[in-house]
Amino acid sequence: MSTMQRFILEPGQIVCASAGREAGQYFIIAALDGAELLLADGGRRPLQRPKRKNPAHVRKTNRTLSLEGLTDKALRRALSDLNADARRPYSKQNESRKEVIEDVEAGCN
Repeated sequence: MSTMQRFILEPGQIVCASAGREAGQYFIIAALDGAELLLADGGRRPLQRPKRKNPAHVRKTNRTLSLEGLTDKALRRALSDLNADARRPYSKQNESRKEVIEDVEAGCN
């Protein structure tokens, strides 16, 4: 994805946070505020209190939702399948823990 395509974002698009404590979670772009995005997920970040995020810290998806008449409950439902499949990025420490767990499980069989 080119740099130009990455920053062509519009309200209603679904994006995935790629940085910060919510990395790997999906949000909808509720609005644009200058050079920042206002993101909502219907739960911790309702549509009335969206989170400010730098566009460089999100990944664009091909999915969109209409913001017209959208409620927090409907937004949570729409994002629930995406967030259920999402995984937080592994850090090196988590990778080493995963290897140890796999070694222990292999030894227990």
